[in-house]
Amino acid sequence: MTWTTKTRGRARAFLPTIAVLVASAGFAACGDDDDIVAVIPTTAVTTFNDASFNFSTLKTFAMPDTVVHFAPLTGTPLAVSRQFDQVALNQVRADLIARGYVQVTAGSGVTPSFVVLVGATATTNYNAFVGYPWYGTWGFYSGWAFYAPGFDTSWGIVYPWYTTTGVVAYDRGTLIVDMIPTGPTINPLAKTIRSVWAGVATSLLAGNITAADVSAAIDQMFALSPYLVAAP
Repeated sequence: MTWTTKTRGRARAFLPTIAVLVASAGFAACGDDDDIVAVIPTTAVTTFNDASFNFSTLKTFAMPDTVVHFAPLTGTPLAVSRQFDQVALNQVRADLIARGYVQVTAGSGVTPSFVVLVGATATTNYNAFVGYPWYGTWGFYSGWAFYAPGFDTSWGIVYPWYTTTGVVAYDRGTLIVDMIPTGPTINPLAKTIRSVWAGVATSLLAGNITAADVSAAIDQMFALSPYLVAAP
């Protein structure tokens, strides 16, 4: 598959060429090359990052062995296939290791540089990058034990790029990969953790796909993020 690139603020996106052709035929451009003026109904791979964060400090990672499905606050979740959950987790792990990061096992007593969270949207128009009480969703993971006195459901998550992107709504089956540092970005006074990087594959798991499609989309997240290289 051929991919083309477009940027908006701190986000970088890869879109299939066919999607660009559809957008050109059905929407008028606004003349600003930095603005995405159409919602393109096909898979797009996008990355977001905290421009103020020093990624060169990261060496090790931990990761829950679960793809969490983000359900709506009210209403019934929409089914998302779990056929490719392990494919997604394995590919994220493989791409991190290929960049030189070393995985830390939960319960080993070693604090990783960051925790990686992999989730999928189980609702339409999922509002990504709005802070939410994350521990109620991810608290099952034993790897949070590195922090004393511990997290609880009153803790929220911050996405620094929200100030430039605003609410970004994703459809069902969108794969979202989050990078959460374990160091100074944890704020015990505000009771927040902070994401410094996110990779998004829009509606990836809602279509007629293969394991190769899932792996390719995750590979594109890392291709868009050359700064993700482990510290020496």
